[in-house]
Amino acid sequence: MKRFFNCIMLVLGIVLLSSCDQGAGEETRHPMYIKAQKLKEKGSFAESAKAFEEYVRINPYSAKSHYELAAIYDESLDDAVLSIYHYRKFLELEPDSQERKKIEIWIQAVEKEYCSQLKSKYPDDDTRTQLEILKEREKRYILHLTQFRSENAYLKGQLGQRLNPQMATEQPIQENPSARPSADIALRKKEIPDFYVVKSGDTLSRISKEIYGDIRYFKLIFDANKDTLTSENLQIGQKLKIPKLPEKPQE
Repeated sequence: MKRFFNCIMLVLGIVLLSSCDQGAGEETRHPMYIKAQKLKEKGSFAESAKAFEEYVRINPYSAKSHYELAAIYDESLDDAVLSIYHYRKFLELEPDSQERKKIEIWIQAVEKEYCSQLKSKYPDDDTRTQLEILKEREKRYILHLTQFRSENAYLKGQLGQRLNPQMATEQPIQENPSARPSADIALRKKEIPDFYVVKSGDTLSRISKEIYGDIRYFKLIFDANKDTLTSENLQIGQKLKIPKLPEKPQE
């Protein structure tokens, strides 16, 4: 019985000495701590963090281990949440640390950055809706501007041809009043397709020019497709109804 009691006291003594060693900062001698440091030196940061976590379970009061974990999660594993947690644990265990001020400033900066990332990644529904509206408005604006520039360039080209100085020297031709109606009659007799598929760069004016030979019928095409067109902006592949010319031509 006495021998058994002595064995128990010996075991308790070993445990007590081990605890005293850890409390005195001798954790660096522990095999798990040494393993974690070696893995870190090799660049195996995920495995090193796992080993440090194992040691923290054995000795949760190891300020050095919490500091090492905070640094690994911050600098190598890009895990702000765990890094903040271990820096806070380090400051709890080492309240008089010379690095306290630096760590507190770092924690505040990382918390703000993390909060901004969360807001960017998970915006509220109203913010997301407004963002989509703004994007769609910008898209419509760009399409409208492109169409305007294209039509403007076309009209400038037509005007330039009419104002060509060479034409000024020619004898002006008197317009025959009966010529235009005849031309319109011929145009109406021209075979006009029932539908047209929009191609890249198409505008209503261009389609009118291609189908009817004149850009002045673009409004006629727009009116015929009011059920599908909300504006004069066209989409590639869009199918448009092509109306026949009216008996009385548009001016």
